[in-house]
Amino acid sequence: MTITDGTSLTDLLSARGLFLTQDEGDATGAIYLCVRDGLPGGYPIGYALPSRAGTWFAYARSRPGRIFACDQVDSGLWSPESALRSALAHARYGDVLYALEQSTGTDTTYTVKVPRSWATHLTALPGVTVRPAGPSLTSRTLRLTAPAVALLRGQPERDGCHADLAGRLWLAGVGYELRREVRGSRTEGLLD
Repeated sequence: MTITDGTSLTDLLSARGLFLTQDEGDATGAIYLCVRDGLPGGYPIGYALPSRAGTWFAYARSRPGRIFACDQVDSGLWSPESALRSALAHARYGDVLYALEQSTGTDTTYTVKVPRSWATHLTALPGVTVRPAGPSLTSRTLRLTAPAVALLRGQPERDGCHADLAGRLWLAGVGYELRREVRGSRTEGLLD
């Protein structure tokens, strides 16, 4: 499947750590968008549902904390691909990824250098702190815990702020490299 901007749906889902599934016994024909949570079938964060008119509806988990509850976020879409893309654009599942990462008990941290204008927004999230200020007036270096990075992986793209599995933090369409901190404040490689 290819989304209208030329990005393969498979690539988009892979970058976010998601997959599609369809229940063979489901008479509705729904295609589910799921996050890998360690359980068979994954955790559903949205779905595309065909209508009798031949168009598609998009549903997404847009209110975190509501277990398995999805709201309709779009309708009248001409393809399952566009419905899934719309569901992905609205789905909020960072709380699920945050809880999964916290349960591992890891003490891994990451750093990222971002424009100063984003620093206040990001430090409002749990597990994100500003490192001591340097000489730059235009950027700040942030330290993020592994659960904080997981939380950012589950942010909707339309918010303009999310992380991918390739070790980038995306802010307003610009990618910034997340670097893993090694004990002793030295950084090493990209995010796993």
